Amino acid sequence: MARFTVEFETELPAAEAWRRLLDLRAHTAVIPLTTLSGAVLTADGLVPGSRFVARTGVGPVGFDDRMVVDQIIPPHSGGAGSARIRKEGNVVRGEIDLTVAPAGQGSRVHWEQVIRVRPVPAVLDPVVARVARLAYATTIRRLLRG
Repeated sequence: MARFTVEFETELPAAEAWRRLLDLRAHTAVIPLTTLSGAVLTADGLVPGSRFVARTGVGPVGFDDRMVVDQIIPPHSGGAGSARIRKEGNVVRGEIDLTVAPAGQGSRVHWEQVIRVRPVPAVLDPVVARVARLAYATTIRRLLRG
């Protein structure tokens, strides 16, 4: 499994950064060739057990990245929020741990992920980690910009 971390500081308050990162509808707009779907796609609606799918592809060629929220605690009263999202698809597996904490006048975002891409051999995990880190950093930056 490849592991990587992305961290950002933003001028956004923790609650707003949280809302933007977990507004799954916005992911469709900022991730190329990807559409998210599910019964609940907003930060305030996600609860443990919420399921959603990120479909990446062109036409019939692509794959589904199936995910489930294992744990979610929004930021509150000046405290940090955290979420754990499990990837359980046939192509992409792993876990995302997200923390959004107040920091000065804004907030700090910490995104840690373990990812396994089938059928990529484990020997290429360092390459997968670098590519995934770059892709997720770009996505997070775009989501925080709104």
